[in-house]
Amino acid sequence: MKSEKKFEFLEHTADLEFIAYGDSLDECFENSARAIWNSIIDLNSVDKELKKEITINSDNLMELLHDFLSESLLIFETEGIVFGDFDVSIIHNHRYELSAVLYGEKFDPEKHLIRGDIKAVTYHKMLIREEGGRWSARVVCDV
Repeated sequence: MKSEKKFEFLEHTADLEFIAYGDSLDECFENSARAIWNSIIDLNSVDKELKKEITINSDNLMELLHDFLSESLLIFETEGIVFGDFDVSIIHNHRYELSAVLYGEKFDPEKHLIRGDIKAVTYHKMLIREEGGRWSARVVCDV
């Protein structure tokens, strides 16, 4: 069953701060990406005609989330692709391994209105936790 609330933005004086939710860790990471991309662009304006597959390994969840979100922003900066949907799978053995498919299309200024710019995902206030079978991730981004 998918969570009702995917994410919520928090009041912050200068930066973007949000909490993303999920009924699984995978869903929480997907909704973290949706929160970031929703602050950049209207997710509904993005056709899912391109797929970008990424794999990230890390020793801890905060680094994994940071690197996943940062990689999606890097692809936008280097390849000009905007994203509207995400499919994440996380496996944990001795380390965490994230495999993700990011769905989007080439940025088109006639079609995609840029809402805001994110300079970087930070570790400031970052928190990932599971409580009662529900995951949440708190993220602050420099804008």
